[in-house]
Amino acid sequence: MRSGPTRSLVGGLAAGLLLTSSAWAMAGTIPQSYQAGAKTIVAMSHGQAKILRTFRAKAGLNGYAVQLSLGHALVMFTSPDGKYVFMGGIFDKAGHNLSVSYAHQYLPKADLPQKISPSVMGKAVTQTTNFLIGNPKATKQVWFVGDPNCIFCHLTYEHLLPYVKKGELKIHLIPVGFLKPSSAPKAETILAAKDPAKAWAYDEAHFNATEEEGGTVPLAKIPADDQRDIQANNAWMNHHGIHGTPFLVYQNAQGQWAVNPGMPEDTDAFIKGIEG
Repeated sequence: MRSGPTRSLVGGLAAGLLLTSSAWAMAGTIPQSYQAGAKTIVAMSHGQAKILRTFRAKAGLNGYAVQLSLGHALVMFTSPDGKYVFMGGIFDKAGHNLSVSYAHQYLPKADLPQKISPSVMGKAVTQTTNFLIGNPKATKQVWFVGDPNCIFCHLTYEHLLPYVKKGELKIHLIPVGFLKPSSAPKAETILAAKDPAKAWAYDEAHFNATEEEGGTVPLAKIPADDQRDIQANNAWMNHHGIHGTPFLVYQNAQGQWAVNPGMPEDTDAFIKGIEG
């Protein structure tokens, strides 16, 4: 069972690795000393990334403000020769996250994530395209934001599965694709399946933990609607300040909306804490 809004971009934003065009001239727009890294970044995104700005980062790294798709941008770093790419937090010896500072300095304001309360998040999950895993009559439910290449999503799914099989829990899976260049095509392929829940189960059953790669083989030709839906889910994720996966949204035993960023430390306690 699949549910979601009409096929349009949530909040006018989109994310992922798909743009209508990657037409930007490397020479003449990107400083020479940054071109090697820019070429690597664009190659990793299958030619879809757009370099918005370049800057000199700490530790001799080259910094880039990169638009992966309309409304979703992030900072990335490369070695000066462009052979190595770094994503995520870069910290100084005082523990300050320089990546956050660079993001606020170089990214478009519209692309900066917001801080959203759990109650607002609970209403926001209905804006996503998602599909149901488990018995619709299960009394407990959780909204699960997951990337098909995410090792901790894989482990979380495996830990929740026994409760799904017992009919105690149902999962509203919100597929996103941002971790690797293959993440978006895999998420889109899962969404395009006749039975997305079964397709997700295949991805997890064939998950390569060593390589941290889901088992889904992307379709050679992915329907445009499914591409747009994953872009919209990625945009929703970014817009609501979700920085990684898994991200779980649920109503606690008191009926209040709550969130769990990351894999629950104690699955049994987590399930007991869900209303139902």
